Amino acid sequence: MTTKTIKGFLFDLHGVVADSWQYHLASWRTVATELAIPWTDHLAKTLPGMSRQASLQTILASAHQQGRLTGPEFRALTDHENALYRQYVAAMTPANRLPGITEFLAELTQAGYPLALASASTNAAAEIAHLELTQYFTHIVPADSLAASKPAPDVYLAAAKLIGQAPTDCVAFEDTVTGVQAATAAGCVTIGISRQPLPGVAAQLGSTTQLSLATVRQVLGLPAPSTESL
Repeated sequence: MTTKTIKGFLFDLHGVVADSWQYHLASWRTVATELAIPWTDHLAKTLPGMSRQASLQTILASAHQQGRLTGPEFRALTDHENALYRQYVAAMTPANRLPGITEFLAELTQAGYPLALASASTNAAAEIAHLELTQYFTHIVPADSLAASKPAPDVYLAAAKLIGQAPTDCVAFEDTVTGVQAATAAGCVTIGISRQPLPGVAAQLGSTTQLSLATVRQVLGLPAPSTESL
């Protein structure tokens, strides 16, 4: 780390706070089926972390159909996927929280750390409401304020600004390669949450069940609580 203290925590949403990638993949699979493009394991592994536009481009490229859609048709399909996904969002409950995340958020809040949600999703606020986590995430980056999606650093720069901290003093949690690229480009100390290797992280945990302040300090080599200041 470039600092001996942690002054804030920034969280990705899908795959870190909520078990919701499955719903995006289901929505994109429906779109692929409507386009008569085969759904593959490669797409299922590649799409998580991508923007809606990049996801559709990847699906088209998988069938060598990059030039198939006009601009309006392309936008209509990304809007269609979002509408499909919102149906899943409307059915979300606290049961969609990833295991261990509630306890970790409570621990951070009790310790006095500011938190922000660093998601480029236009549905982020609605998802947090359905997950009943609004008491922890009072700072959510407005997706329409971002000039670029991940892997650009915009969302993490904005999230750090929301809590009044320098990105270099913040720990970010990410579960995808593009997310890690965004967080590290912003200057955050990034912890990966995945069983698959995530290049560029400062440390990595296999599951949200491992999250705790003690574990974060340990994997980042930070001082014990008695010597760390907020």
